[in-house]
Amino acid sequence: MVFNSAIWQLIKQSDWVSKYIVMLGLFTLSIICVAIMIYKFMMFRHHKETLMQILIKLKRAHTLHDLVNLKKEFPDSIGGLLVTCTLDEVRILLEEKKQLLETAGQDAATVTINDLENIELMINQHIDDILLEQESYLPVLATSAAVGPLMGLFGTIWGLIHCFVNISQERTADIATVAPGIAEALITTLAGLIVAIPALIAFNYYSNELRKIEIKLGECGESMLLLCKKTLLNKGNKL
Repeated sequence: MVFNSAIWQLIKQSDWVSKYIVMLGLFTLSIICVAIMIYKFMMFRHHKETLMQILIKLKRAHTLHDLVNLKKEFPDSIGGLLVTCTLDEVRILLEEKKQLLETAGQDAATVTINDLENIELMINQHIDDILLEQESYLPVLATSAAVGPLMGLFGTIWGLIHCFVNISQERTADIATVAPGIAEALITTLAGLIVAIPALIAFNYYSNELRKIEIKLGECGESMLLLCKKTLLNKGNKL
């Protein structure tokens, strides 16, 4: 049983600083990190699956109405959000061209390369915004990986000071007196590493997963931009 183990006994006999500040702080930090790991795993897996489906459907799309149907099919995904933002930009462009058609004639109302470049810039901006939102909580993992060992080291130094003070009071330095105090001090370093190592692994893993999502979003953006060029350039299209 955990509560009968030697490590648990060392934690129980620790002073209040090691027990309630260091150990409890590290335990709380570990709970937060585990929750973030589970949440990010589920979210990133969902995003990758939906982005793959959206990419397949984008390759088969021929008109802007196909994008509208795609938006309705994936309303709660980041890929669907990117499609929605792109359609909003196209809608704004078409409304502006419609007003120019009424005031300045057909030539001014024609969709140009510059208009499509502006749409491309807005798509890239939306991708950056989506990625920034998906980076949420990842800094917590990075901070935990850096702070965990430091908190453990703080607890160790505090425990060693406490141990040496007890040795000086008892005026003896045999192994039976020194060993329990050193073991009690080192337990906080162990706890800090237990928090930091998984947090560091998770941070690197999810950073790599976010990079994959960024690539898929870029592919979606390129596919939608190509579709806009085919349907809008010198032709016009209504949503």
